[in-house]
Amino acid sequence: MRRLRCLVVIGALAVAVCAVAAGPALAAKGGNSDTAHRCQQGGHEHMFEAETGRPFKNAGDCVSHAAMGGDDAQLFIDPVFTLDDACTVSAGCWGVLEGVNLDNHAQWDVFWSQTGTTTPFASGVAEAERDGTGTVDVNVNLPCVNASTTAYAVDTTDGITTQTVTSPAGC
Repeated sequence: MRRLRCLVVIGALAVAVCAVAAGPALAAKGGNSDTAHRCQQGGHEHMFEAETGRPFKNAGDCVSHAAMGGDDAQLFIDPVFTLDDACTVSAGCWGVLEGVNLDNHAQWDVFWSQTGTTTPFASGVAEAERDGTGTVDVNVNLPCVNASTTAYAVDTTDGITTQTVTSPAGC
């Protein structure tokens, strides 16, 4: 009986040591709750597997990929008004291209319904980050016109196309 108690105590200590050692390792990685939240409510439509460039079929596919430790990449146009030197207030401009976890120096193009699908409205390259990924944060400055307009972006390195975005209300 005493031997059984000793084995139980040793087993309990081993489990406790493993739990204490695993805690900081999991905390350092950050878990996948942030990624899971970004996948929900249509967020998966702007994300794809960073390793393969494959778009996610649905939010569950996106969350599952994150749970297995995979990296996700994002590329989307935020339909907000922009104000900078390239855009006058009277003309009204919109669209901020945002991207994270892209390939280093990935080529991107933005297409606008007024210029068609063969001529990019804007082009550029993702900026290199220390961790070996690329990011994009660019005012695209799509002009406001009287007609309804849409835009989408393409990561030409991976062949990923974002969902079409409509100009903001008030354009």
